[in-house]
Amino acid sequence: MVPRTLLIVDEDPALEGMVQNALPVCRVVSAGGVGEALDAVRAHKPAVVALSVALPSGETDAAPRDGLDALSLILGEAPSIKVIALTPRDERTLAVRAVARGAHEVCCKPIDAHEFATVVQRAFQRADLELEGRRLNTGDAPPTLRVLRDETERRALIDALARSGGNLSATARLLGISRPTLYSLLRQHGIRAE
Repeated sequence: MVPRTLLIVDEDPALEGMVQNALPVCRVVSAGGVGEALDAVRAHKPAVVALSVALPSGETDAAPRDGLDALSLILGEAPSIKVIALTPRDERTLAVRAVARGAHEVCCKPIDAHEFATVVQRAFQRADLELEGRRLNTGDAPPTLRVLRDETERRALIDALARSGGNLSATARLLGISRPTLYSLLRQHGIRAE
């Protein structure tokens, strides 16, 4: 299970208290702007970020940064983070842009505590499932090209031997290889021709 750290990136300091009351099992960390958000992502490694995509633009590194920029930067820093875009209720275009940039879900402001808690819990569940999937995949990785080639080569040798009735010269002709190459492949694959 992923650690239950939730990063809130919003200018409203009251939001942190409301979220802490709605989600007492989460460790809530807050940031007021893009730079603070990136620092918090690096320091706390949250699984879920609630980000106000309506953050005003600010000048950072000679480039304007707003909530949508923050979304892209956060996902660039940690692509597995589930970002919940917080948008004003009447800003559908902003919500669409947030989803297009990779937001996991959208929650409208003013925030309903119960709805927000549900959205955050779903995001943590999704993060848990993805983490478990990555752990499983390390053991269930698809075979490498070499493994596939060796299996195919072995099946071709066995099939050609069966079709030629075990005659090695005929097997080599069926496969389009020389007899010394056939002998080498038989040894390599542990096939005994009888």
